[in-house]
Amino acid sequence: MKNIDIIIIGAGIAGITTAYYLQKNFPKLKYKILESRKDLGGTWDQMTFPGVRSDTDMYSYGFTFNPWKGPIIGQGADIKKYLVDTAELFGIKKHIQFNTKVNSLSWSENRWKTITELDQFSSQHVICCTGSRDYKSPNFPKYDGEHKYQGKIVHTQDWGTQDFKDKHVAIVGSGCTAVTMTPAIVEKAKSVTLIQRSPAWIVNVDGQEKSTRLFKTFQTLIDYYHSRLFKKSYKKKILSTYRSYYKDDNIPSYNFWDQRPACSLNFDYFNSVELDKVSVEHQGISNWEKTGLKLNNGKIIHSDLTIMATGLNAQLLGGIDIFVDEKKINLNDTSWYRGMMFSGIPNLFAHTGYINFSWTARCEIVSQRICRTLQYMNKNNLISCTPKYLGKKSKPAIEANYVLRSINKFPNRTYKFNNANYIYEYISFKWARINDGALNFK
Repeated sequence: MKNIDIIIIGAGIAGITTAYYLQKNFPKLKYKILESRKDLGGTWDQMTFPGVRSDTDMYSYGFTFNPWKGPIIGQGADIKKYLVDTAELFGIKKHIQFNTKVNSLSWSENRWKTITELDQFSSQHVICCTGSRDYKSPNFPKYDGEHKYQGKIVHTQDWGTQDFKDKHVAIVGSGCTAVTMTPAIVEKAKSVTLIQRSPAWIVNVDGQEKSTRLFKTFQTLIDYYHSRLFKKSYKKKILSTYRSYYKDDNIPSYNFWDQRPACSLNFDYFNSVELDKVSVEHQGISNWEKTGLKLNNGKIIHSDLTIMATGLNAQLLGGIDIFVDEKKINLNDTSWYRGMMFSGIPNLFAHTGYINFSWTARCEIVSQRICRTLQYMNKNNLISCTPKYLGKKSKPAIEANYVLRSINKFPNRTYKFNNANYIYEYISFKWARINDGALNFK
């Protein structure tokens, strides 16, 4: 059993952010980052499909302690390099233990036991930086007759080294992944058919735009609340801006920001769908055929390669089994405390992001709040901090399919968790007292 002050699980953006603020506030603290993959980066180490890039601006997606210096939209490989460089610059990488998958966490006698496939660790605190996505099992819709299909099927999350040159390609999905992938494969593919059960809202980003985190913060949140308060007028604004793309047959059935909008870079997606070898089908899928997919309207889409850009499955705490005094915890029986702890689970912190703003931005304010909590505990000689079961029944702030599919895996109540308002949380996390009446200290 290895004794560590704090165990961090995951070496992606959240893990790097957490390690930076722990080092800054507690220079003598001993911590270890456990990473299941062979390299750091999380999403940006796993995602390698053509066209992979950020779907939010890099001014707010980059770290405040090491600002992004590239273009407003970052390409996947560049973001991965940025994360590696940041971890090396601040001496974080040497604290990472790679190829170490955490199987379970067990709290007893005021300590956490972290059990991996190879080692066991004992620590006072655990910080889960595992993201909100199931890295092993993406959303992969199944249709009858899959065994008949003679082409190849691949999900974007498990892209590998698929070859699409001179092939008839079908892309299933209408979200951010499909929108960024399409321009990246149309040049080499023989043909591309986009199968979209329902159209999605897509906006363009000017790749030459220069900005700051402060400006993008206010711009994004103003747009978001405009779309929430004045849904009809905002919808008209988007339709007017992109009137050459949105026709009567491809207007989304939901309001803008009911789901996260996808981003086209320098009109690359809009230009791609106008090419003769690209077609778009707004139909559900009936079943597989020998040569491709049969749609609900009876049309068969012939393809050599079918790409499932069908999104993720949400997952909290990396799917790790959690035990408190030998009792297994079901997160759906808990309440979320400020989106960073769970009722009834001591000394366990976790990161989750915004539905309308940068993941990194929330990682930073949560990391700073964690440090404030640890400072309060040290000052008052406290050994444990456990949220109470408080708040109100949870309702998703966004109707994204990946959220709705996994709602029974989330805490059933929330306490002071607003994952749609960065400014509110920035102020609240900084100034709200640590002992706010929602925590039990021991």
